[in-house]
This record gives sequence, C-alpha cells and structure tokens, in this order.
Amino acid sequence: MNGCPTHGPLVGGYALGALEPDEMDEMRRHVAICPECGPEAARLEGLPGLLDRIAPTDVPPPTLSPQVEEAVLDRFARERREEGAGGASERGAARAPRRPALLGPRPARLRRPLALAAAVAVALVVALALIFPGAGDDEGTAAYASVSLGAKADGMGSATAWLGEVPAGTRIRLETRGLPAGSEYEVWCIRTDGRWVSGGTFWADRDGRTEAKLTAAVRAGDYHRMVVTRRPEGAGEGARGPTVLGGALRY
Repeated sequence: MNGCPTHGPLVGGYALGALEPDEMDEMRRHVAICPECGPEAARLEGLPGLLDRIAPTDVPPPTLSPQVEEAVLDRFARERREEGAGGASERGAARAPRRPALLGPRPARLRRPLALAAAVAVALVVALALIFPGAGDDEGTAAYASVSLGAKADGMGSATAWLGEVPAGTRIRLETRGLPAGSEYEVWCIRTDGRWVSGGTFWADRDGRTEAKLTAAVRAGDYHRMVVTRRPEGAGEGARGPTVLGGALRY
C-alpha cells in the first residue's frame, strides 16, 4: 500500500481520473515530487484502459487472499482512527500542521471523507486482482508484493514485477521496457541472509520489452530486493553477470 501520509489514499482515484478537477491538478503537482505517489501513479497509469477492456460477464469475481483483505481493512481502520484524532486536534488548541510545508495548505476538497478514499482503494485492489497477472493469475494467486526495477550503473531500461505465492515458492510476473536486445537476462531474489535465489532467465525482444512468468524458490518475507543480471555468453549454471536492474520490494 502507498505510504504517503497526505495523498496516498487518493492515488487510486487519480489513476482512474475520478477526482474533482482541482484535486486532479493538486495530485499532478504532488506526484511529480512525491517518492511514494510518483512511482505508484506511474505503475497504475494504464489501469483505465485495462478496465475498459474487461467484460464483466466474462470475468469471475476475484478471490482475494485473506492477507490482502486484512491489509486493506487494517490500513483504513488505522487511517480512520488517525483522521478522528486529527479532527479532535483541530477543534482544540492550535497545533503545528502535520502536512509537509513544501506541499502548501491542503485544499478543502482533499479532506473528503476517508470512506470515499477507502472505497476507491478497495475497488482498485479488486480491479488489480482481475487484470494484473500476479495479482490473480491462472493459479488463483494474489500478489503479496511488487517491485519497480531501475537501471543500475551504466545500464538501460526498467521493469516491474508482481509477486504471488505458489506451491513452488513465488510466481514472478515480469514486464520489462528498454532492455538491450540480444542478451540473456536472469532474475534474482536477494534473501535477507545475503543468498541470491534465481527466478529463471528471459530474453528481451527487439524493442526491449518482455512479458514473462518465472518462479523462484522463495517466500514472502524471505527477501526484500530483486535484481536482473545479464548472463555472460557461455556461462555455466549459477554464474552471475553484471547487474543491470534492481529495486526494493513493496509489501
């Protein structure tokens, strides 16, 4: 879930274009500078088009895992308590604003009831379960984490992966962009004990794109980082080449 304390609950509505015009303008300015909302908005930018292609009668209702449902409910129960505490503060003695100064005063319309933001977020979770592999793929798994992989050193390209639990460990649904073609790449999950666990290899097409389903023998919580390496030509089993992409998981 997005960890931004001021605008996080509105990212779903922003991605869907469901906010008021002044809210959309505020969010456009905010995502340009926020390290939490910026990547989240970019990850969801294709959501409206995907929703348009869904035929509701052809898609069964998603079965979200208990972990996903519990995380959503816990998050909004906590924010509702915080919202209530904040309201009591404002009615009492004046206190320093919790909103970061660089964002300026929060527009009144952004203070809409939390229930609306919660409804948008829950709808977004359901939509993701329907349309994103890894959030509800053909094995009925729910995504327990995602990761945005950026270029390392002099590397090129980027990638996004959705991670779901399967009997063999973790199903990795990987999409890449801008990777140089003609090389074999390998996905690695870096465990908390420092061990690298391979998730398999893939090739990028001539446009640098990949859509691959891979499997790694790791579980949620075992690891917090993923990297992509370029395999050296003729390399043996377990050999690692230079790291080209890397990123931290968002549980």
